[in-house]
Amino acid sequence: MAFPHQSWASAVVRLSRCSRMALMRCFGSRSISLDAVVDPHVHYWGPETHAWLKEVVPGGAAHDTPYGRFAPIAAPYTPAAHAQHLRDFAPLAKSVYIQANMHATTGSPVAETAYMQGLADATGFPHGIIAWAPLDKPEEVPAVLDAHMKFKNFRGVRFMLDHHPTRPELNQSDHGKYMSDKKFRKGVAELEQRGLIFDLQICQVQLPEAADFVGAFPRLQFVLNHAGFPLKGEFEAWREGMAKLAANANVACKIGGLGAYDGGFDTAAAREYVLACIELFGMERCMFSSNLPVDLVDWPHGSPAARWRSYRDICEEAGVGAAAMAKLFHDNAVRIYKL
Repeated sequence: MAFPHQSWASAVVRLSRCSRMALMRCFGSRSISLDAVVDPHVHYWGPETHAWLKEVVPGGAAHDTPYGRFAPIAAPYTPAAHAQHLRDFAPLAKSVYIQANMHATTGSPVAETAYMQGLADATGFPHGIIAWAPLDKPEEVPAVLDAHMKFKNFRGVRFMLDHHPTRPELNQSDHGKYMSDKKFRKGVAELEQRGLIFDLQICQVQLPEAADFVGAFPRLQFVLNHAGFPLKGEFEAWREGMAKLAANANVACKIGGLGAYDGGFDTAAAREYVLACIELFGMERCMFSSNLPVDLVDWPHGSPAARWRSYRDICEEAGVGAAAMAKLFHDNAVRIYKL
């Protein structure tokens, strides 16, 4: 199911709070309940395994950098804590761990996957593992991927590409030329050959380039992180880039972490972004996600459960029914990540 046409979706975005409340009084205010949810974007970590967390606390080498905001969450984050954070919204059925630079301190890309598989074997979570591989060194990639694939929950790779030409605080990559680099593309081709996933993390300004990049690998499943990191006050530029990316059928979109660099979008600010994602990618290629535990410092508007509840309310007000809601919060993540 997708939005029938743009004008309808735009009309929903413009629906006033007064009108929505009137509709709820007429038709009842009971919200759609979900039996369970899947979170396809979580970081289970701790300073003993992800040693860079020791550097973000006061006195640490990274405390005075943009990573210093992580100081309040530089502590173990476990599946139990994750389930607790979402419990007031819905039970957590499954999760996907997204790499968090454990390789930077262990020196081994596969150590992160091995650790997470051990955690999964012990606790049942995570059900999918997105790890890291040196895609910029294609001569090393085959051996690294083959080693990752020995672990049953491994699903693919994230190599962070986010780079902004004028806002260095947004950069998680050392430069912005990877997507056009022949060596990097050769490394990415190894993912495609193995039927793996590429978790695509980029800045909003990189969306048009990413559309060309993903088109070069039509058999590779890409999953866009954080809806392309939209920036406050730049909706039209973001939407234009997202439309180009969404034209590629091999890209899915995780809706979460909205406004991460602008104080976190509250429900009112997030509404047009959520609806645009669903309109552009369709109901089959979108999934809601957290960015826990990062959400605890990047979204000051309430609890993680409240944030997920706001996504549900936005969709419900737009006329999304129970079956489609289940796709957005559960089924699509299970299908795309093969959980």
